[in-house]
Amino acid sequence: MTWSVSVYRRSGDAEVHEYTSHRLASPALVREHVDLARERPWVSRVALTEHVREVTRHAIAVSDLPVEASAATAPPAPAGGTVVARFYEIEGFPPVGPLSLDDVRERLLELHRGAAHAAGATEAGPAGLRLWEVTVVDFTRQTSDDAPPTRDDA
Repeated sequence: MTWSVSVYRRSGDAEVHEYTSHRLASPALVREHVDLARERPWVSRVALTEHVREVTRHAIAVSDLPVEASAATAPPAPAGGTVVARFYEIEGFPPVGPLSLDDVRERLLELHRGAAHAAGATEAGPAGLRLWEVTVVDFTRQTSDDAPPTRDDA
């Protein structure tokens, strides 16, 4: 979990957004940002936002891959979340980073050909590999400006 601190000021009858901090990983830094903002006489409001990134990995079969790249849209986001990435990984294969649908198909084809060539057959497939579908979802939640995180292990 990380946090961002937004600071607002009054301008006539309107409230104006002054700035938002970068993502802060430490509750102590959040409290420091909030305390410093509250010391400024021009600040009318301080708002905190919690940011949580959820990464879900589940094993899939090659047959579970979408047929075409246009069908590889991310699943609907859970309530309050936004899907920011969907990619694939091949366990048991040297890591190359996140793979797109086209990348994973190409790598699997290369592995299939290599295994078939090594076995002297045309139908052999790569053994010991596991295919993972990874979905990254970001959640944000406004919190009370009166209650910055109180523990450093939050």
